[in-house]
Amino acid sequence: MVFKSFRFSTIVIIFILTYIVLSLIYYLTYYHSHFYERFEKNEIETTDDSESNEPIKNNKFNGTDSRNYQLLKKLNVSFVTDPNNSTNIIQCPQVPPGLVGRVEADLYSYTIEEIEKEYSNLGHGGHWWPKHCTSNHRVAIIVPYRNRFVQFRIFLYFMHSFLQKQLLDYQIFLVEPHKSITFNRALLFNIGFTEALKDYGWECFIFHDVDLIPQDDRNFYYCPVEPRHMSVAVNTMNYQLPYRTIFGGVSAMTREQFRSLNGFSNVFFGWGGEDDNMASRIMQKYRISRYPLIIGRYKMLRHYKDKPNQNRKVFEYGTWLFVPVVSKYDLVNESRGLSF
Repeated sequence: MVFKSFRFSTIVIIFILTYIVLSLIYYLTYYHSHFYERFEKNEIETTDDSESNEPIKNNKFNGTDSRNYQLLKKLNVSFVTDPNNSTNIIQCPQVPPGLVGRVEADLYSYTIEEIEKEYSNLGHGGHWWPKHCTSNHRVAIIVPYRNRFVQFRIFLYFMHSFLQKQLLDYQIFLVEPHKSITFNRALLFNIGFTEALKDYGWECFIFHDVDLIPQDDRNFYYCPVEPRHMSVAVNTMNYQLPYRTIFGGVSAMTREQFRSLNGFSNVFFGWGGEDDNMASRIMQKYRISRYPLIIGRYKMLRHYKDKPNQNRKVFEYGTWLFVPVVSKYDLVNESRGLSF
């Protein structure tokens, strides 16, 4: 009797388990088939928290089959609805996939032709944005430049790959002064900011020395809530922060923050001073944010250091390397920042 009872119980358990498995298979099959039907008909909607009125650059999404949908899910993208609720937009992930942390730059100085061949995916003027999703950040990289062509080629070859990995909508702006004047880093930043906004609605500006190369791809090139000093740990300074208020090398500010500070001061011709001046003005309105030393690491490319120059000269012309534009600025009052 005990043996028969055991056999009966076993049969009942097997029957129940079989029923549960078949029910799950049916449910999952039915659910997924109807999910994709609803998805293709745009019945499933999510909303975008952004209130920006800036035009969103292409990357429209008009529905997909299940295979493409699964591929996009693997890319960790999300779907948001554009303002007229007619089209789904694929939003890039906040944390891009494939980041590895510590990276080292190829320090070989490739020719401009080789760089152009390597990055044939760039748009007009070197503008790039991800094609499979809409970037969360529109970033202009402003680089003041004079007589650093070797460093510039190393910088350009490395940075395009670095920025594209972070899925940024970005463009690098190289700003070169007229040869007859003393170099003014701050003033070139102001000019780069003003000129870049004439072509596109950039939200974030990275003010970047051409001889600094980031060494960690978790050092995200976009603007946080507070102005950010990015080059926290440089190899020539033993990867230590030299002093608390430093703001030189590489820094990030939103368009609104930069305008509220009236840009950099225009009085610092020659090497040094403009970054400390900016830091002191930032701390009157904001706080300076930084990544940890292990992330904000940079390698400085070798070059001859400029001598400090205390002479004050009026800036006459700003020329753009590789861009057929010559802009004239009347700077009788050298200290007025963006108010050209």
